[in-house]
Amino acid sequence: MKNPAHALFLLFALPISAGEPITYDNLPLGSESKPLLLSTYMPDPGLDEAYFAHHGKSAKSPKYNPGTGKDIPGEYDPIKGLPASLGVSFGPALSYAFDTVECRIAYAWQGGFLDMYPYWGDPVRGSRQSYDYVPQLVGILFHKANPMSEIFVDGKRLTDLDHPKFVGYNLENGTPAFLFSRGGHEFKLKVTPNTKTPLSFSFTLSSPDKIAITYDTPNGDRTTNTLTRTVTGTALGNFQGFPRDMKIKEASVANGRKLFDGLGCSACHSVDGSLGHGPSLAGLYGSKRPIEGTQELVHADEAYILESIKNPGAKTAKGFPPNYMPPYILKDLEYQSLVLYIKSVAKGQ
Repeated sequence: MKNPAHALFLLFALPISAGEPITYDNLPLGSESKPLLLSTYMPDPGLDEAYFAHHGKSAKSPKYNPGTGKDIPGEYDPIKGLPASLGVSFGPALSYAFDTVECRIAYAWQGGFLDMYPYWGDPVRGSRQSYDYVPQLVGILFHKANPMSEIFVDGKRLTDLDHPKFVGYNLENGTPAFLFSRGGHEFKLKVTPNTKTPLSFSFTLSSPDKIAITYDTPNGDRTTNTLTRTVTGTALGNFQGFPRDMKIKEASVANGRKLFDGLGCSACHSVDGSLGHGPSLAGLYGSKRPIEGTQELVHADEAYILESIKNPGAKTAKGFPPNYMPPYILKDLEYQSLVLYIKSVAKGQ
């Protein structure tokens, strides 16, 4: 068994969406109607080493001094990540990583996508973080692939079929459908969000061959060449990307606005009352809010807003799905600034 691959350099990271320009947004996000596909090294959220059956392992690299143009004593450890992978974002509803080496869904999460800060850098100053070019997850991880696939093809596990080969992908109504082959069979895999069930996704795996494709059992209809399945999971970890040092030394509305923009909150929460993935901030503070699972109204005071930032799953606003927002671990002045900003928006300031 080979060891997990470790990415040493990030080659490129480009969103691949038909007719769309390249984005340099540090917190890119697709949508259910227009998913975003990003070609980049993906982070490894703790996949089992046995998962990486067809990956190699990077070697250490000698340290280099650009001033002298010579190697110096010491070595760089490889940066851990998933090379040759594709990240797909349907917005907060679903994000997943497709591994083009193993030709599998490596993992899936909800509530966000990727933080590209180490690669794109600061959009104002133009600088970027050194020696860490692998993006970090943003959201709630709920699915990681097992080393052995639960999918059976003609009675054999998909992972037991040799020679995985990624062919490419098609866009079907804007949604990527990945094409690959294993064991002499051709396959197409299409993944979509399942908004009716929290922490889940649906997928369809099909083949032009008349073969049985089943889940969790090696036996099935010998002429069935399509498998459709919904996979549900549980929260395995919360991620909020790279820490941002906003240099905040006092709680203020202006600093709250800076945090709101810098943390990507505007991707889900509007400030003008328009519909988004999350409740709008317009008129939020001081209002009575209906909550999912209860008939009681909750007063949206400072305590409610603070709880919603620290533990968004505690009270889900009615009409919005749970698990779309990861909890944010911030400094006290940052929490206070966000509360001040949300209060100012509600007052129309």
